[in-house]
Amino acid sequence: MVAIRVYSNYPQKLKKQFRDNAPSLIYGSGEPALLDSGGLAVVGSRKSDRLVINATPDIGQLAAQANVNIISGGAKGVDQISMLSALGAGGTAIGVLGDSLIKKSLDKDYRTALLEKRLVLISTQDPSSRFEVWKAMDRNKYIYGLSDVGLVMKTDYGRGGTWEGAVEQLDKLKLVPIYVRLSKRKTKGSAALVEKGANEWTNPCDLKSFRQIFENQNLDRAMSSASEHTVNASGEQLHMRLS
Repeated sequence: MVAIRVYSNYPQKLKKQFRDNAPSLIYGSGEPALLDSGGLAVVGSRKSDRLVINATPDIGQLAAQANVNIISGGAKGVDQISMLSALGAGGTAIGVLGDSLIKKSLDKDYRTALLEKRLVLISTQDPSSRFEVWKAMDRNKYIYGLSDVGLVMKTDYGRGGTWEGAVEQLDKLKLVPIYVRLSKRKTKGSAALVEKGANEWTNPCDLKSFRQIFENQNLDRAMSSASEHTVNASGEQLHMRLS
């Protein structure tokens, strides 16, 4: 167990995303290099229905095939299943925990992947701390902050950590694009997130369509960066003329 401080192995992705609001101290176990490699954040209500639970392993397995990290919160249900399915398929994962880092690091389900440097578990809370609702809520933004794309498998409407974390991204932080998995039985929570600006998950069933989601995201970023560069360059030219 190590403490990752600002001056040693600190995830640059978090530093870039949160700047002065980045956590000053992060505890971790596993391969710290994974923290700057992005990936797919997968989250969902603890009490998700069977259809959601059954669909989650496919996401983890596709991510493993595409060499994309699964990033989640380690909670029972969607979080845990997405991580373990990716690891079981030979992939990599990042667990952003709100509590019990020491206990989770010793869990038999995670030990092999930790030793093989295919998993890193981190927390901004004391490694021996117990579960508290506010800690689970607080870690949500870091799950998204370490990712390139966020996927909400299922959420209750107006309550719960999954809802609060997604709404915080859509309304305030806007760090990454948020996707929502919609089923034939569209839930009020998922529909509300789409109304707030979340994208509908296309349920990719093969490697090509899965990778396309990330390629589209990279293209959008490149275009945005080019636009910012043009604006900056124009500003510099104007400044030179005025001086």
